[in-house]
Amino acid sequence: MPISITPIPLGKGAFGVNAYLLGAETGFALVDTGMRSHREALAQTLQTLGVTSDSLLLIIITHGDMDHIGNAAYLAREFGAPIAMHPGDIGMTRDGDMFSNRESGSRLTRWLMRRVLRLAAEDRFSPDIALDEGFDLSDRGLTGVRVFKTEGHSAGSVALLLEDGSLICGDVLENRTRPQLGSIMDDPEAAKRTVVRLAELDPRRVYPGHGTPFEWRELSGDLRAN
Repeated sequence: MPISITPIPLGKGAFGVNAYLLGAETGFALVDTGMRSHREALAQTLQTLGVTSDSLLLIIITHGDMDHIGNAAYLAREFGAPIAMHPGDIGMTRDGDMFSNRESGSRLTRWLMRRVLRLAAEDRFSPDIALDEGFDLSDRGLTGVRVFKTEGHSAGSVALLLEDGSLICGDVLENRTRPQLGSIMDDPEAAKRTVVRLAELDPRRVYPGHGTPFEWRELSGDLRAN
């Protein structure tokens, strides 16, 4: 049975972000969880889609920004599902520091933002499963889902490629107004190299962290071949 992808848009405009529910023969996996302010909407959507504590097998985090991890700890408690993410972003999830392992911005900017953009203590967590490139998700019912490390946005960013060519890419790409490189990058040149590398995987449909899904061919050829 092919794995299905159900987009779950959360929030609107500049504060909009996507979670994705993967449906497999044995149950579900949730990719990313939105912000704390999205909690009620996300919980209602999961209930409508038939997700229960018996059927949610895994929570996968593409990267540690608070608009993607805001409900991970809550859902892990409510559903009893383990959290899987790359350890490169553990300073974000465990300590609530959104600038952990990042160099972008001035020292003053990082100092100020660390005091503004901090994950609430009760929403912090350390992952149960350390994801890295090539990690085998088949024991969680996600046969054929491949994990790829992506560079440029954060130290612990990953993408997921399904057998049908669907790519869940986190924030390395976005489609708020058009398919393009993510608007916030720690290292834009590394992100461009990541896109070129992803192109070699022959992805078909892209499911970004922000904006609507799009076909890979809609992405600028200059970016894909940079």
